[in-house]
Amino acid sequence: MRLLCTVFIFLCVAFSTKAQGTPEDLEALELERTIYAADTPSAHNKAVMAKAEVRKQQGLYREALRELSRVRPYALDGEELAAYYYERSLVAYLAGDFDLSLGAVDERRIYLADHPEEPMLLLVEALAAGEKGDWQRSQEAANRHAASTPDPQKLTTDLAEIYKNTPRLRNPEVAYWLSFLPGLGQLYAGEPWSALVSLVANGALATFGVSEMMAGHWLSGWIVGCGGLSTTFFVGQERARILTERHNAQALRSHNDLLRKALLN
Repeated sequence: MRLLCTVFIFLCVAFSTKAQGTPEDLEALELERTIYAADTPSAHNKAVMAKAEVRKQQGLYREALRELSRVRPYALDGEELAAYYYERSLVAYLAGDFDLSLGAVDERRIYLADHPEEPMLLLVEALAAGEKGDWQRSQEAANRHAASTPDPQKLTTDLAEIYKNTPRLRNPEVAYWLSFLPGLGQLYAGEPWSALVSLVANGALATFGVSEMMAGHWLSGWIVGCGGLSTTFFVGQERARILTERHNAQALRSHNDLLRKALLN
């Protein structure tokens, strides 16, 4: 069975040169053949890391992460293991998985406690922690990275100014529950006009429903008043949550764009 699989992979590589595909895809396919045929963990890891690099250069960061999950860390020496954790942290950051990015940094500190940390790893940590709104961890990593730059004093000063103005993030769940009083959740999210619309819409429907029922028009009062009110009420709660998440995303984007510009210049 193994022989048949090996033959199949070799044939795929041979015929793929005639098929439509980018040079990077063909390189990845050739590396996959190398991975399958590798007779040592070291050869396997080398091919896997190379394939992950190809996917990263293509901008396929999720695929690169999947490739890195195939690495056998027990077969890596100290330098190789440090490079592996750096690649995992970087690719996870590029893929938008900031928890995984920071987790790779934490693992590296556990398993390579005596190994000097690379300045570039500290840079990725600062950026990933910034995306999570963990300003303390982000600033500590950024300042340690700054120490390795040509002008550490200037960068440290610039960073101090950036971190002095970190945005205040709001809790989407708090916004949701505040919306039990229509408009309050949207006001918490920093959207006064949405708060006014929610308050007016809910108030108008509630008033209509009560007045219709008091007039003896139970059907119209229930269907239009209560039915409409339940819709606007629950929609308002969810909208307050969404508006808060949007506010946080915009605040983080604005702050982290400044941070990235400072660290990457």
